Amino acid sequence: MAINLQVQQRYHPADRFLPVGLGIMASVFLIAGIAILLTSDFTRVFPYLYLLPWITMILLSLAIPSFVLYTKGKFTFYNPVIYAAISYFLPAFVVGGTLLASGWSQPYYLSFIQNPEYDLPYTTVLVAGGFLAYAIGFMLPIGRIIGERVESILPNRDFEPLSFAIPGIALMSLGFFNNVIALILGLVGYQRVEETGLFDGLIYLTTLFWIQGTFLLWYIVFKQPRFDIQSAVITGILVVSALAKALYAGNRSSLLQVIVVAGLAYLLAGRRLTIKKATLGGLLVFVSIAVGMIYGTTFRMLKGTESRVDIDEYSETVFRTVDHVGRTGVWENFEFAFYAVSERLDTLSSVAVVVSNYERLRPYEEMYGLDNNIMKDLSTFFIPRFIWADKVVASEARGYADLYFDFGENSFAVTPIADLLRNFGEIGVILGMLLLGLIMRVVYRSLIEGQPAVTWRLVLYVMLLISVSFESFYGNLFPNMIRVGFTTIVGIVFVVVIARLIGYRPLTRDIRRDPPLIP
Repeated sequence: MAINLQVQQRYHPADRFLPVGLGIMASVFLIAGIAILLTSDFTRVFPYLYLLPWITMILLSLAIPSFVLYTKGKFTFYNPVIYAAISYFLPAFVVGGTLLASGWSQPYYLSFIQNPEYDLPYTTVLVAGGFLAYAIGFMLPIGRIIGERVESILPNRDFEPLSFAIPGIALMSLGFFNNVIALILGLVGYQRVEETGLFDGLIYLTTLFWIQGTFLLWYIVFKQPRFDIQSAVITGILVVSALAKALYAGNRSSLLQVIVVAGLAYLLAGRRLTIKKATLGGLLVFVSIAVGMIYGTTFRMLKGTESRVDIDEYSETVFRTVDHVGRTGVWENFEFAFYAVSERLDTLSSVAVVVSNYERLRPYEEMYGLDNNIMKDLSTFFIPRFIWADKVVASEARGYADLYFDFGENSFAVTPIADLLRNFGEIGVILGMLLLGLIMRVVYRSLIEGQPAVTWRLVLYVMLLISVSFESFYGNLFPNMIRVGFTTIVGIVFVVVIARLIGYRPLTRDIRRDPPLIP
């Protein structure tokens, strides 16, 4: 028996109060907590409580652009500014910074910060300034104008969403198969190869078909007016493939990535976000983070190192991890997850290490191949490795970890802000983030803003949106967007060709007459 679900195809300005109201409530509680803590004796026990006003400044820098977009009726969770604020800056610097200030996060590299009383607050200023520059770049008219020009020349023909069901499953299956191949070769999962092969980059890019197919299938499910047998089958395939991939990924974020992609599909399908559904979404995010932290950290502990192993040994580690987590009590797992999340979320301290030491360590960066890494990567990324076999990767996470954190066996959050600071100083942070915001506005306007929803544009937009990692090097952002964009277009062509071979044809009506997804 089908379950009736009402679908509203347009953006709902009436629901804009939800994120704004939650933001105001969070600000009130945070300010009240700061006042209480700073007037007590807690500062003796918790030496970093002086950071709370500075963390509040970061929160305000996130809230101001959000409020501006809200007043203009353009507040959406898939807006690049809002998405960056909620998915990264808020948890990494506000929540993570609060965990640092309260003493829950105490990473070993805090001792590397030369002058914490100055360097930590200054880091918050750079973070707040960098995000505001990103938001300003996004709001500059030139980005909208360029986006309008690009949108006018893009194809606007579309298919009925169900036309892509079988092609979407085929695309996701292809991506899943490529993930298996990449796992065997040591390109994905908790392992790494000693030497990069000529075609390793191409193989890795084809694993992205899984994410692309996953978004497309979730979009199809949420587009349907009823949750019928076909939707149930697609959902079952999505859940099983997501769990299998998360188990073998061996990291902490695989489940969260699936929830984020499904959430974006839900919103872009025109579904109405109510308080009840927002609460359920928040619960799913919390559970995915907790389970991911427990499983991912346990997996890494049991495997020991990132050395490449054969698939049988890797699978044995997966089974051992599941067994270990299952035998551990609920409270022990929760406590383990909390401490793991505390240090994982705290990005403020790792960026502060760079802020404190980049001038002193600059003469040594050439030894690690990190000098001028942004310009090197931007000027060489377009040359494939099978053409230039000895191409040097300038933005190398292990060398960065070895130089700044004295531990090259792990990857630490770099962030575009710290990378820009190392390369160009404070002015580079502002100009670099401004440019990033401008480019994201071009992407946003050309693919979804002010126009009817076209399936292939939504798929391309989501893939570009999630390809921007605010934990990575700035020099990797634009090359990665271009690679992901090209791979996504290949996947789109693959899906359209299969749909046509099956017998589906594009819609005959002029979709330009349809109402825009968002104003």
